[in-house]
Amino acid sequence: MRTAVQIVVIFVVLLVFGFAKYQHEDRLSRDMVSHKLIQPPLRDGTSLQLGQTGAAVALGGLRSLVAAIWNFRAFIHFEELNWIKVEEAYEVTTTLQPETTYYWETGAWHLHTNASSYFRENNDLSPYRRKSMQKRYIEKGSSFLELGITHNPDNWKLHRNLSRIWSDHHKIPDIKRAIKHFDNTLNCKSLPEFRRAQTQRFKYYAMTRLDTIQEETYRLGCELFKASTDNHLPKLSCTLFALQNALNIPQKERIPDSELFPNSEMQLAWLKHYIAAKKIGYPMNGVDLKIQQLETKALFKL
Repeated sequence: MRTAVQIVVIFVVLLVFGFAKYQHEDRLSRDMVSHKLIQPPLRDGTSLQLGQTGAAVALGGLRSLVAAIWNFRAFIHFEELNWIKVEEAYEVTTTLQPETTYYWETGAWHLHTNASSYFRENNDLSPYRRKSMQKRYIEKGSSFLELGITHNPDNWKLHRNLSRIWSDHHKIPDIKRAIKHFDNTLNCKSLPEFRRAQTQRFKYYAMTRLDTIQEETYRLGCELFKASTDNHLPKLSCTLFALQNALNIPQKERIPDSELFPNSEMQLAWLKHYIAAKKIGYPMNGVDLKIQQLETKALFKL
């Protein structure tokens, strides 16, 4: 009986010691991964996809080489229009090299652009099925980038790509989602300063497509216009012109046309080019009328 008790005590001590050792090693491993001293462990199921030899090579320190091979495999699957295999290949590739932005961007691009366009144009499917599959792969591409962000939270390129997906009028735009991702991009410490003004403009252009936030959008547009002459661009000037009409801004509080546009000839050219993009959803208040007035004025000059 005494021997049995001793065995139980020894077993419990070993169990407690083993658990404490595991916790310590797990914290140490996560700390080393966060400081980029070692590679993160493979995601569940990756070793099965790699095969015995590939897994051994990857675990042996040649993960970048194996990732490059799987990236090449993904391209072959893309040529075959095998979207399931493309997705699987990039799941393996990004597991092997989670900090390589290129793999996350390229994998997502194949899903949200190439695969979604393939299904949108596939006449062998019903219209409902085409639309459904298009949306499904856009969401897949978005989710793939979101996963990349969990590994690289301050990577401005991944956040920017999400903002592009959801503001792209060729896809299925969701402007509220796009604005959130524009904000996330602007909050990245890694965002280069020369990209900041551009990102702010793109956020503003997306906001102009939402009627419900026109006052907020107009304030941002005015701030950008007044902040730098680099922002005195055709689209920004035209959207401000339309928003001032949409919000019935008093004349004395408006940015006058003489400041928004270089001259009446350029104003006419910019507005005509702008109105051609009406389907994107930019505000068009007063644009038609102004074009008619400017064209009439131009005729009288002849």
